[in-house]
Amino acid sequence: MKKITKLIALLISIQCISQDIDNLYSNYFQNTREIPYLHLNKTSFLKGEEVWFQSYLIEQNSNKLHPTSSNLYVSVFDESGQQKEQHLIQIKNGIGYGSIPIDSTFTQNNYYIKASTNWMKNFSEDNSFTQRISILSDQKNTSAKTSSQDDFYEFKLMPEGGHLLQNTVNNIAILIKNQNNEGVKIKSGKIIDSNSKNIGSFNTNTLGFANVNLPIKNNEIYTFEATLYNGTTIKQKTNIPKQIGVTLNTKIYDDYFLLNILTNKTSLNVLNGKKYRVFIHNTRSYKSIFFDFNNIDKNYVLLLKKQELFKGVNIITLFNEKNQPVLERLIFNDLEDSSSNIKVTTSKINYDSIQATVINYSKEKIFLSSSFLPSSTKAYEPNNNIKSQILLKPYVKGFIENANYYFNASKNKSKDLDLLLLTQGWSKYSWNNIFNNPPKDNFNFENGIDLTLTIKEKLSPKRAVMMFSKENNLIKEFKSNQNPIVLKNTFIKKNSSVDFGLKINDKLLEILPYITYSNYSIKETLNKKHLINYNNFELEVSNFKDLSKDVTVLDEVILEAPKKKINSEPYGAITMLNSVKMKNMIIPSGETIIDFLQFKGFKYTGFKFLPKGISQRGRKFTKYDSEGDIIESSSMSEKKDELLSPEVRVFLDNNEITFALWIIESMYTNTVKEVFYGRDPGKIAQVIYIYSLSPQEYASKNSLYSTVKIPIGFNQEKEYYSPKYPSYTNSTYKEFGAIFWKPNIILEPNKAITFSVPKNYQKDAIIFIEGISESGQLISKNQLLSFK
Repeated sequence: MKKITKLIALLISIQCISQDIDNLYSNYFQNTREIPYLHLNKTSFLKGEEVWFQSYLIEQNSNKLHPTSSNLYVSVFDESGQQKEQHLIQIKNGIGYGSIPIDSTFTQNNYYIKASTNWMKNFSEDNSFTQRISILSDQKNTSAKTSSQDDFYEFKLMPEGGHLLQNTVNNIAILIKNQNNEGVKIKSGKIIDSNSKNIGSFNTNTLGFANVNLPIKNNEIYTFEATLYNGTTIKQKTNIPKQIGVTLNTKIYDDYFLLNILTNKTSLNVLNGKKYRVFIHNTRSYKSIFFDFNNIDKNYVLLLKKQELFKGVNIITLFNEKNQPVLERLIFNDLEDSSSNIKVTTSKINYDSIQATVINYSKEKIFLSSSFLPSSTKAYEPNNNIKSQILLKPYVKGFIENANYYFNASKNKSKDLDLLLLTQGWSKYSWNNIFNNPPKDNFNFENGIDLTLTIKEKLSPKRAVMMFSKENNLIKEFKSNQNPIVLKNTFIKKNSSVDFGLKINDKLLEILPYITYSNYSIKETLNKKHLINYNNFELEVSNFKDLSKDVTVLDEVILEAPKKKINSEPYGAITMLNSVKMKNMIIPSGETIIDFLQFKGFKYTGFKFLPKGISQRGRKFTKYDSEGDIIESSSMSEKKDELLSPEVRVFLDNNEITFALWIIESMYTNTVKEVFYGRDPGKIAQVIYIYSLSPQEYASKNSLYSTVKIPIGFNQEKEYYSPKYPSYTNSTYKEFGAIFWKPNIILEPNKAITFSVPKNYQKDAIIFIEGISESGQLISKNQLLSFK
């Protein structure tokens, strides 16, 4: 290591930044940002398949699953950037899932799936998720061509910190990409000065990145010349260097980053005595280091220990004495890999299926989704995994090719990731916006869909509007003074049926309200950087037709006895219990089932019922077991705490609710089919059995009603199914087909889950797992599974 002229220790020199910058920075990031990620079961599809996905919505301030947001919009765009369709996905505690059928309307070779929220539109930075998907065709594209000297190449030279400074050693990042925005590995590269002298060499990695440390002389311009493997030679020149100023040169070591702040002799007198600061931040927290320039030292070195930096991306901004940002650099502080806590094993291998077990070895709950594909698959090529989407993409303003590469087990990933960040220059978060354009709440934070029902007819006080739906598990009653009727934060399902009726006494008559909706869609656009020319890349398959609409359910098969219909006559009811059919029942004391039971002689104390015909004073209190047998009996004077024993056992649809009577406190009698009450046959305890009407029964109860099919709403979740592939052994299926998709895997600490996976005549398969833990640890893993 070269001699260090001045070392500034991180812990010793941390100070508070100026109050103005502190307030502006804190205010800009006060409102949390949302970061969505979709784990797709694959990225290339045959017509007749579906895009299956699990969505993860992360709160950036905590890097954990978002606890409250519920509306995620998943849009599909065509190759020209026109929106084809949009789906609304319900998010519950940060997780949701859905599917998109690849039907006959998908006529182009490529589409783009974008996920975002309405709240995200308040922020200048785009944190949405976008993934290109390919629709396979057996028709060759005659316009496809191979790379040639006529192809366009992007050749960029980017000095660390943003500019070159003469008479210093400058770290220069190199980026070479083709017309498809793909990095190009070159055959050789050389650096030539203005006298045509070869002064250095370089070579790019497979992603098109490289860097060189180059001493820049006075007003010197250098030519970088790259020779490609196809024989093409491309060139790029450096800009004119600055005469006065500072530059950066960062080195990475195992336990720390070495940040060199460099200047030249010409700048010493200009910078002498000026106080600069290094501002280290990651949108959630920040640290500041101050130092003074003198008229001797041209190199100021900051030792940044990794254990004292923020995990993930750290943005390093250098401010001058006027609090103006002059240089910026992104570095990545390695995170622990939690994927090793997840393991998948196979067992009970049968002729047509295997049992897959996912094991959680960690000490916290995790949430996962998994895709099983043939081992020779070419159909799974996502640009981002959950790690790159959450840890990297929110900080980088440019397009990142193959972003998930930087979070796999490759040998040089840390070096390659630093080259990527070096080529990005300034971060996505503009200081001009931080200082002058803080976010405004122009777009609402959404939670569900709002429905407004307008009734044309004027309703009398004795009438009410009823709304019920089996698909949405919904029964609601609205009084006559509610017009219009506003239902806020509903989770109504798209294309579900809802019935409406006008309640007169205990009958329903037809009524059709006018319905308006809000919070069910957003206007979306696709960033043009995703619209890449793919003429040189096309997936071609042969010997297949569009898949049949016939499907085979591939979830685990569980054999069960037929479910018993809920018995509306409990054992012994005919001879021992009183029964009341609630049809046309008129209750003078009120409209709830509590009112009815009190009318029948039961006393409700607020937390339990007292038996009929027995006064509380001087009587005995009895404790029963789960079958109603007496365990012990005592008088009030003997045991006052037995007041809480179940004097009357209460059942709702054969489920005991004796200690949860709040469930029926707002239950109206017109939603009840039948009530049985009396002494439990063979027991001393008294019992109440309540049987409620199903939405279908309620709808048909002495009623005429109108049915409306709701055209908007949340996507209806469905079980995974596999289309009917014509063959499981040909190359088309092995390269582009799917075996199984298992979303919504929730694993408690040190627990496992087992499910059945079809073999589909495969000897082995690859499972791709994405997920997150309760504390925000991200999981991205793939594993080869043997089916032998």
